[in-house]
Amino acid sequence: MVYIDESNISSSVGHSTYASIFIMYMKKEFISNEINNIENILKISYIHWVDMPWKLRVKFAERIKNIDFVSNVSLYNNPIIQENALESFLTQVLNTENKIYRIIIDGKKGKRYEQKLKSKLKNHGFIFNNVMFLNDKTEIFLRLADFIAGLIRSHADDKNIYNEYMVNILKRKIKILN
Repeated sequence: MVYIDESNISSSVGHSTYASIFIMYMKKEFISNEINNIENILKISYIHWVDMPWKLRVKFAERIKNIDFVSNVSLYNNPIIQENALESFLTQVLNTENKIYRIIIDGKKGKRYEQKLKSKLKNHGFIFNNVMFLNDKTEIFLRLADFIAGLIRSHADDKNIYNEYMVNILKRKIKILN
């Protein structure tokens, strides 16, 4: 499974990111429980980069560094055309990973957009079972993707001490595609 989130895509300055989180199906429940436990320990209802103060972000990063996940991130200079950037990012991700049978993307885009995206991906020769758009409040791995996307975008725009530290401890888990 692949879970995808973006950060800062509507801005006209700085950077935008798309991040994908890869979860092996057999480990999905275990990893979900681990992240849920971390949210409980840190006393947050759910992870959301924008809503977290720096010290809480650092604590979260320290706790996820040993969880078994991999993320791919693409960084874009703003302004971007969201539809084109998402299609480009998905093409990169699908070219680098094998056996993706479900793609879950944060947000609600509507059936027309979903069908158009599926059609474009199939025109590129990709075969998969499902593309879904869900709310990150209900899907724990979208929240993890939100954290990684927010971290990498923030790091690109402002290499402060917190960003540097978190990127350094999570560098084995993050691959920059472009």
